Amino acid sequence: MKAVMYHYVRSYDSTLPFFRYLDIDNFRKQLDYFKKEFGYVSYEEWQNFIENGVMPNDNGKVILTFDDAMRCHYDYVFPELVERNLWGIFYIPTSPYSDNLILDVHRIHLLCGAFRGPDLLAIAESLIDEDMIPGEKIAEFRNRTYTRQENGAGVSEFKRLMNYFVDYQLRTNIISEAANQLGFVFKQNCFYVPLESLKVMKQKGMVIGSHSHSHPVMSRLSATEQKSEIERSLSVLGTLVEGEHTTYCHPYGGFHSFNRDTVDTLIQLGVAYAFNVDSREITPEDYRDFRFALPRFDCNLFPFGQVS
Repeated sequence: MKAVMYHYVRSYDSTLPFFRYLDIDNFRKQLDYFKKEFGYVSYEEWQNFIENGVMPNDNGKVILTFDDAMRCHYDYVFPELVERNLWGIFYIPTSPYSDNLILDVHRIHLLCGAFRGPDLLAIAESLIDEDMIPGEKIAEFRNRTYTRQENGAGVSEFKRLMNYFVDYQLRTNIISEAANQLGFVFKQNCFYVPLESLKVMKQKGMVIGSHSHSHPVMSRLSATEQKSEIERSLSVLGTLVEGEHTTYCHPYGGFHSFNRDTVDTLIQLGVAYAFNVDSREITPEDYRDFRFALPRFDCNLFPFGQVS
């Protein structure tokens, strides 16, 4: 089986000239390609794997996953899936619904979409002192982050600095100050899937899972902080969308982004399985050994998946 990961699927927005997204027309073409070349894993086949470790009879079929509850998932992705009688797993960070704010990770995406990387990096560096950056994991994060993204000059450096290096307690204010200097306004009310739309998606057969509460790099947190993040996410998700929510997706992904504490917490809280980012197929051995770090391909590794 192939799990495939998507983030932004949308059309061009002239207010975000540098934004990285998969164009909806290419998404449609990729869905056609997957149907022709591999076929899709049915919901029943997936449940049989998760509950019993039984693989589908046909090897290589595709599972579709979508991260971050972007509004475009409802506006563009959901209608395509319904029309094609497909299902997908949608991973939701819950802080935007309980706190009514755009997450820092997405505010960073919006700044990178509106402004050139070197300008963003220069502003960030002017606002950051060395004592704002805990240093114990800098080398690891520098070598293992954004290796599959083809970003413009300065963008990977800006994103790495803000997502992996700067102390989280300071990051929010730094992003706000950078946006203020650039005259950029974040519009929360049109960024995420509306709550009522999430409910509609679930009613139509989509799976809704946890993507943590505030989308941190879990390996940067203590075991207690990680438990709070995941526990709160599952609790909020349960109040937002009725039913069980027993799947989780590691924010950012990659084995550098979580640790044993993360997995222990997922097991303790009754999560059935979790997705990582790891470019290989799901195998029978994953049911036994990697159920909390199931591999996923980025969509850009397949035809029609390159971002615009």
